Amino acid sequence: MAQHQAVLAGHNLDVATISFGPRQWLGVWLQETQSPFPLLLDEGRIAYHAFGLRRSFRQAWGLRNLAYYARAVWQGRSLYGNRGDTQQLGGDFLVDGQGVLRWVHPGRDPASRPGVPQILSAWNGSG
Repeated sequence: MAQHQAVLAGHNLDVATISFGPRQWLGVWLQETQSPFPLLLDEGRIAYHAFGLRRSFRQAWGLRNLAYYARAVWQGRSLYGNRGDTQQLGGDFLVDGQGVLRWVHPGRDPASRPGVPQILSAWNGSG
């Protein structure tokens, strides 16, 4: 997403990351990802519950996610271990300037994220 920051800004889209993870891991995550976006902490998972994001062992540890980790190991990438609730699923949302929720993409598994074209299409079609 970071490599598309200028494209998103050109469409009047701001990105923020919301994490429920332990406070002590936030700096580590920012260092690892080099994310240019604001990182908000939702320790009580208020936003997660409000957006209907579920916890699911089966979905979080399904074949797609296991394949992701297998590829990471095969490619020699570092795995940083458990940093919180590994069953919590995420999502992507578009909220307009008035705070109206315009689009929802709940994650099917930890690797399911929409691409920038899908986000832009949803944003352009939401108005």
